[in-house]
Amino acid sequence: MLSAVRVSRVTEIVSSILLLAGIAFSQATNAPAPAAQQSDNRIFAQLDKLTHAKRVKSGDIVTAHLVAPAKLPGGAELPKATKLVGTVTDVKAKADKEGPSKIGLLFTTVAPRNGKEMTVPMVLVTVAPHLEQNEVDLLAAGNPFSGANHMQAGTAANTLNTTTTEGEALSRGLGARAPASHGNVAAGQLQPGKSYIPDVTMVSYSTMSPGTVLESKNGSVYLDAGVQLLLLTK
Repeated sequence: MLSAVRVSRVTEIVSSILLLAGIAFSQATNAPAPAAQQSDNRIFAQLDKLTHAKRVKSGDIVTAHLVAPAKLPGGAELPKATKLVGTVTDVKAKADKEGPSKIGLLFTTVAPRNGKEMTVPMVLVTVAPHLEQNEVDLLAAGNPFSGANHMQAGTAANTLNTTTTEGEALSRGLGARAPASHGNVAAGQLQPGKSYIPDVTMVSYSTMSPGTVLESKNGSVYLDAGVQLLLLTK
């Protein structure tokens, strides 16, 4: 009789253990999957060379390089210093009675140093005076923006300030904007659809030609080497 009681007790314990295990398994299998991490669709870069409306023509190649690592929406990772390749799509050398000076830029290709070139739909949405070194370091430490921004074609209102670089254009006799401090345009303040360069207006941007169109009503539009570029990927 005592043995039968013990067997019954053991059976109850085993049954309880199996029941609890079944509940735990059910909860684990029915738990929602964690949300996939959203890719950041912003690319921070610097222009490699002076791009001046008096010195370029449609079809010329323009290049820039990443100042911080980036991750494309498809998952591909781009290390710092990855090259961006684009073309000049339109140019008008000087502002006159027929209209402002202009440059069209369209970036289409990324070229990692130790990787294969890739065609990537992207659009230049912000230009700003070049970064201070400490700002470059902060960007390289981690992209401060989320991937919640959506890339669209559109028009862009110009935002001016007193920041610029002008040494190379001036040394080549091309004329230049007045020199001023560029410390008040921090990387975290850049907003899509704006030009932070004095006398330069971003009038439109798109992933299709002519890409991003910059204009100036005063003299000739140009971008110095080292100018900040913010691009959005699709």
